Amino acid sequence: MIRILTLGFVIIMMSLEINAQREETVFNHRGNFRFTGIWGGSTNALVDFNNDFNLNSGGFFGFEINDNFLIGWSGYKSDLTDGGQNIEIKGNDLFLGYTFNSSNVIHPLLYLQTGRGTLEIEDVGSDRVFVAQPTLGAELNIARFFRLGIDGGYRFMSGNDLPGFSKDDFTGPVLNLRLKFGWSWD
Repeated sequence: MIRILTLGFVIIMMSLEINAQREETVFNHRGNFRFTGIWGGSTNALVDFNNDFNLNSGGFFGFEINDNFLIGWSGYKSDLTDGGQNIEIKGNDLFLGYTFNSSNVIHPLLYLQTGRGTLEIEDVGSDRVFVAQPTLGAELNIARFFRLGIDGGYRFMSGNDLPGFSKDDFTGPVLNLRLKFGWSWD
């Protein structure tokens, strides 16, 4: 009888060990990939254009992963004027962000907006351009559902083939003020 109980105990322990060594995947591995919140808001930025700063307005929407990583969409529009000529830049970009220690009242952040946009110059035409805008800043937790952030960086633009302006006219420093609304439930 003791041999049967011992054999049964060994079989149970071996089956538990075999089950514990299952292959890990993104969907069954607990703790590494968690959907923890949803955020969106508005962005008002000062952007460099031809060595002068102009207002760029837009918004963003993102899903929070593991309390600190944001992935989503951002949209923006800039109305510029150069010598009486109206210029419009607009785009819908991939939005990536990482907030360090987001549960602290004040915490650092790192954002990247990148994607295709449209550059339209009055009486000249329009062109598809590529824009990448990495920024670094800080965020203040005002309430559980509201955060205020400021970040600065550099906007890179390429692909402009319209006469009269080069990519360097639209490439330069940027300063953002973000109003961020949403919820983290983890």
